[in-house]
Amino acid sequence: MNASSLACFCLSLLLVSGVPGCSRHPQVTVRNNSGVTITNVVISGQGFSEKLRDIVSGGSERTAVRPTADSGLRLAFEANGTRYSPPENGYLEASPHYRVTATVAPDFSVKVESSIKP
Repeated sequence: MNASSLACFCLSLLLVSGVPGCSRHPQVTVRNNSGVTITNVVISGQGFSEKLRDIVSGGSERTAVRPTADSGLRLAFEANGTRYSPPENGYLEASPHYRVTATVAPDFSVKVESSIKP
């Protein structure tokens, strides 16, 4: 492979690997409908634990997770100085097709919904 071909190959590889919105892992979105900012937000499940940024009321945060097997989802957070850690809820597989949304309600309960995107 000559230098020009190698440069084109490397550029192509960088472009493909950096395509926004693409992921080889399930995506989890946390929505905050509680009315206050939630802090120290952690999502976890089988083989993963991810700390998210603080989420203002009405805001959301999305991240890719890397479960090691089929898993429930746990969301823990703080609001108004109180730590909330509802029981594990929802379901996701170690597949890039899974999209999970965990919504924090005004009473600080969490509803988890899963969908599969082709």
